[in-house]
Amino acid sequence: MEFIKNTNFNFIGKKKYSFALSSILVILGLIELITMILGMAKIGIDFTGGLSLQLSFKHKISVADVRRELLAKGFKDVKIVKIKGKNDIIIQTKAVARDLNKYTDEIKTTVQNAFKNNPSKVLNNEMIGPSVGKKLAKDAIVAIIISIIAIILYITWRFEFRFGLAAAVGLAHDVLALMGIIFIFQKEITLLVITAILTVAGYSLTDKVVVFDRIRENLKKRAEKSEQINLNDLVNKSINEVLTRTVVTSLTVILVVLSLFFLGGIVLHDFAFTLLWGVLIGTYSSIFIASPVMIMLHEKENKRSLKHYSSDNKKD
Repeated sequence: MEFIKNTNFNFIGKKKYSFALSSILVILGLIELITMILGMAKIGIDFTGGLSLQLSFKHKISVADVRRELLAKGFKDVKIVKIKGKNDIIIQTKAVARDLNKYTDEIKTTVQNAFKNNPSKVLNNEMIGPSVGKKLAKDAIVAIIISIIAIILYITWRFEFRFGLAAAVGLAHDVLALMGIIFIFQKEITLLVITAILTVAGYSLTDKVVVFDRIRENLKKRAEKSEQINLNDLVNKSINEVLTRTVVTSLTVILVVLSLFFLGGIVLHDFAFTLLWGVLIGTYSSIFIASPVMIMLHEKENKRSLKHYSSDNKKD
């Protein structure tokens, strides 16, 4: 499958453009994160508490008709989604009442009374209290932080600290850039979206390990031959050598995610959407973010060593 052969793209030379693009996405991601903390973002009932009611009708049903009937009875803060290919609808609302059981019964009764000629039955009824939602939000943040720390330790153990730090920067970039995409498209943050973000973190790490492993191999070869190393050229060469593997892997995952996106139904739509953008961002960051950051860390380390060496010579 090596259909990309003998390429010589100057990926590192484009870092100014990639850093500019990434800065915009990261800033938007930080805005989304801050609004989440302040409770101003579009947060799903997994974190705020609320209810999700799935009703199956005997005949075709219109979302507009259901919404009109609920609005007439005072149910304003509701989200209604029709499941494609079925006579089912999902009614979601955040915790707007203390007694969620009573609130659910009121919605169900209102819909059933409004459509007596089109009987319905409850297929799924989920309720989440606000206290559970807060714990889930806290656990999600802790999970992301722990994953970043674990990645730094793993890459440092397998390679060097500069590789580990570059991978951590790349991972933080991937998470925030993905949050930036969520902010742009105004997607709702749910447990499935958080799951997708953590899945992307794992995929991104795998991709970065492959690139870093080839860089390390080429560094070792040059060192054994006592050749002078131009790190920019070496990293560019390494990325070009694994370009086919990177593209094929990404395309394979994207094909699966696209299947989920178009055929998985409304429940998996946001999950697949987040995964799709996450794979693209993770692949992009391995080439245009993590690798240039590793070079910058290497150059900074060399300057520090040279400065220390010069200071010792002056003392002598």
